[in-house]
Amino acid sequence: MINLEIERFCEHLKMRNYSRHTIESYRIDLRLFFAITDKSLQQVSWREVDSFIEQQHRQGLAPTTINRRLKAIKRFFDYMFEQERLLVSPVKPSHYVKEGKPLPRKLSHDQLKRLFAKMQNPMDRALFLLMLRCGLRVSEVGHLKLSDIDWEQKALVIEQGKGRKDRRVYVSDDALQSLKECLQIRPQGAQGNYVFWNQKRKNKPLSVKAIQKKMERLAKSADVKASCHSLRHTFASNLLEEGAEVISIKEFLGHESIQSSERYARLSNQRVKHIYMQTIKKVIEKSRV
Repeated sequence: MINLEIERFCEHLKMRNYSRHTIESYRIDLRLFFAITDKSLQQVSWREVDSFIEQQHRQGLAPTTINRRLKAIKRFFDYMFEQERLLVSPVKPSHYVKEGKPLPRKLSHDQLKRLFAKMQNPMDRALFLLMLRCGLRVSEVGHLKLSDIDWEQKALVIEQGKGRKDRRVYVSDDALQSLKECLQIRPQGAQGNYVFWNQKRKNKPLSVKAIQKKMERLAKSADVKASCHSLRHTFASNLLEEGAEVISIKEFLGHESIQSSERYARLSNQRVKHIYMQTIKKVIEKSRV
């Protein structure tokens, strides 16, 4: 009986011009769902949906996969409601599994060159080079103080805030030089201790929104899809691809848990590829077939 209803639903999708691939995916997902219950269509409730989600979690499926299957189930029950054969759908908005926010793509060397070529203002270059070389957050750069710079040790003290322990990050030579050039043009009338000054309110730091707007203008001018966070991501990816340990990346980025840093590691495939290509050459040399 259920299989017959599923086929009718699939025919309905076909008439609505759904792709063959989508229809087949819906068919498979629905059969998986109804395989876990012996209840009739009218008896299926939110409890069966809960059980299905738990089963999917036990199988280690990704949130995106679970949500895709829930979408198929909801679409099927919505169809049954439209046909006046059911009063309500058992799938609730609360059933959907929270998906992790995807990380931005790492910027290529060419994209970075084009982006930084547009930074004629020494303050802009220093601002964004610190993000690229130190992995700083927008708020961390904006609130950086002159007293946070350790010129001798080539380091910065970053105030974590919210009761978290401050961290110390190190600065590359090019970022340090850029910082010096930026401070050479710092207006004498600039008040406060902030490295990057607010031209309209000289005793206030640059706001997160102001920095993000700067990046939007520069990225558009360079025809590069980039954000402040993509610079931080590029920093982490570059270090991982050159062999830095994930635990070190955790400290550099100021993550509270190693899981946050491991998200970057999963996206850094170039070093894995490099190691494979180098190693497999040695394997082939020793065991040609």
